[in-house]
Amino acid sequence: MNTCKAAMCILKARKLYVIIYLVLIGTMMFSLSWQIMRGSSAAGASTYEPKPARIAVIDRDNNAEHVTESLRSYLALDGEIVDIDDDSVSLQQAVASNYVDLIAIVPEGFAEHYLQYADGGTDTQPTIDTVVSYASGAGSLAQLEVNEFLSLTRTSYLGLPQSQRELGTAMTTVLNVADTKQSHIAVVPSSSKDENTATLGSPAFASTIKTGLYPLLLVMPVCTFLVVSTFNDSEIRRRLYSSPARTVSLEAQQMLTCGAFGLLVCVAYTAVTFLLMMLARVSLDGLTIMNVGLSFVSLLTYTFMAIACGFLLGSAGFNEMATNGFVNVFALLVMFTSGMAFPVDMMPDPMITIGKLLPGWWFCTSIDQVFGIGTAASTGVNIGLWASSIGLVALFGVTFICLGLTFGRIRRTRPTLASPATTQLAK
Repeated sequence: MNTCKAAMCILKARKLYVIIYLVLIGTMMFSLSWQIMRGSSAAGASTYEPKPARIAVIDRDNNAEHVTESLRSYLALDGEIVDIDDDSVSLQQAVASNYVDLIAIVPEGFAEHYLQYADGGTDTQPTIDTVVSYASGAGSLAQLEVNEFLSLTRTSYLGLPQSQRELGTAMTTVLNVADTKQSHIAVVPSSSKDENTATLGSPAFASTIKTGLYPLLLVMPVCTFLVVSTFNDSEIRRRLYSSPARTVSLEAQQMLTCGAFGLLVCVAYTAVTFLLMMLARVSLDGLTIMNVGLSFVSLLTYTFMAIACGFLLGSAGFNEMATNGFVNVFALLVMFTSGMAFPVDMMPDPMITIGKLLPGWWFCTSIDQVFGIGTAASTGVNIGLWASSIGLVALFGVTFICLGLTFGRIRRTRPTLASPATTQLAK
């Protein structure tokens, strides 16, 4: 029990690693999950509706022939009309701050000049001045709609009888036709062999649990290393060896403390996942006690593997700087080859081969097997494949533990490798 308390004191004293690797990196991964959830919440829509452009129409022609009013109505069909003051400062601020995507300015005398052009009195077509925001693609599309409105108005005007040609009538005809157009893109849902796996809750929950792969492989090995390396310090180790406590019991208590910390982290990560789903208003349909429980077991087993990796690093005599460097490189390698950062069908074959040699791939595969998504989309839910995948993750952990015990025994039986060659007497 005293060993467990001492291990907890070590973790508290080095809480900066927990803040950086778990809290900050975890927050970053949760922000990615938030975007995934927001995207999945729109997956059930029957139409695709692009974000409307914010458009400001400036009238300098006193709404002659109702041109400005008709233009606003036409652009409002696919965009959002906003009002800004007609002065240079307001116009520049609106564009520079990306407050609007497009500013359309109807110049003075435009209606009169446009009527002359429509009647064939001049070959020069008057234009509406436009200013497009530097960061907006929607503004460029809205600019095309301005030119489209003028072109359709002239076509409608020339189609009227000679005695009934009025610019207002032509623009009304254009608006009536445009109001009935369908600008939405239909989304055709694909058929699924298992309708239960097509719900929104399952992929959102699975994707968020997978993001724990990176922060857990950072914080757990480092925290375990700090505990194990502290107890393996030469002076502390000599005092422990002189006590009646067995070495196996001391190491078991150290691992028990790290395991309890890992369990607490897994519970917190799962709880935050549900909290994010509720905040994002993602449906919990498709989530059952069974698949959530199996996912938690996968996360806990992966955490055990990360703890075992830290035990190996501490037993092998790594220093703190080397451990941090190794853990960061190893975690990045596991993340980018696991299928969590990139879709598997976009990964090159060598990267997939490397991923299958690392525990992160099998952790993500086990989550897919629980919900029948991702790599298991063609086979559906398969508990047997889940057990084999998570078994491989556990095997990585057992291998790390065995290697750690081996290196630890070598260091104990060969003290010259871990302590000074001469003994200094205290004065």
